[in-house]
Amino acid sequence: MEDIIIKEAIQQGLWATLFVSLYLYQLSQARENDKRSQSREDKLTTFITDMSRQFETLTRSYERLSEDVKDIRDKLRDK
Repeated sequence: MEDIIIKEAIQQGLWATLFVSLYLYQLSQARENDKRSQSREDKLTTFITDMSRQFETLTRSYERLSEDVKDIRDKLRDK
């Protein structure tokens, strides 16, 4: 497909050839940027998921610690 477009542009002259070349270059760069962006988004999504799991673990630990402190406080008050 690109070969046909380039051949037609060459027949139309230098400016058409330069325009089509630049246009095709821009398209290829856009595709590469999309791939990089998708990769970056996947990494960030994984990072956020991992952070959420760690936060849940910390939350459970905090709740247990809070219960332990409450139990200790209650025992000290009873004495």
